[in-house]
Amino acid sequence: MRVGILGAGHVGKMLGKGLALAGYQVRISSREPHNPKHVPWKQEVGESGDITSYDEAAQFGEMMILALPWSCLKDVLETIDPVKLKNKTVIDVSNALYVDKGPRLLLEDTSAGAIVQELLPESHVVKTLNTVSEKVMIHPSFKEGSPIMFMSGNDNPSKDQVRTLLIDLGWSMIVDLGDIGQSRLQESIMLACVISEIQLQAPHSAFALLRQ
Repeated sequence: MRVGILGAGHVGKMLGKGLALAGYQVRISSREPHNPKHVPWKQEVGESGDITSYDEAAQFGEMMILALPWSCLKDVLETIDPVKLKNKTVIDVSNALYVDKGPRLLLEDTSAGAIVQELLPESHVVKTLNTVSEKVMIHPSFKEGSPIMFMSGNDNPSKDQVRTLLIDLGWSMIVDLGDIGQSRLQESIMLACVISEIQLQAPHSAFALLRQ
């Protein structure tokens, strides 16, 4: 499958590398796709990946991943012809946060996931992978057990696609929380995880669901 990733920062490159190693064809994207700083990533993934413009990545991907800072996500989406994202599964990894005076959610009555779905009404947005740092998005391994990954979205076939992708990235415990409105829960879980990491001085942590 071809996956287009909007973003070429730490998250975009980590997911792009993981998907390339899992057998996907990947295009990450940037405002400056020819910047030399992207060369090491291209060398790592070889023929399985490349870096392009946002519009070219949207054209390429059968499935899309939004790996952009919340502050510029809307602006980037507005540069892309909506037809290129129509009827596609779009994975939203974003979080909307205040960081001054301690982390807290930027959005009170909605969520980043719900807003992305409003921005892309003809796409199938699925929220996932937003609850952990990029360091543990690929093949998460913890001595204390297996972490859990949540997802939410309005389209069940798209969530089935995303579940397969998560499994290919090494996630074994995946829970579907429901429609995209539930992405607000995921963003709250992310915040709880960030605060826990700060309090415990334990970066790159993840939550697990313990069952009897």
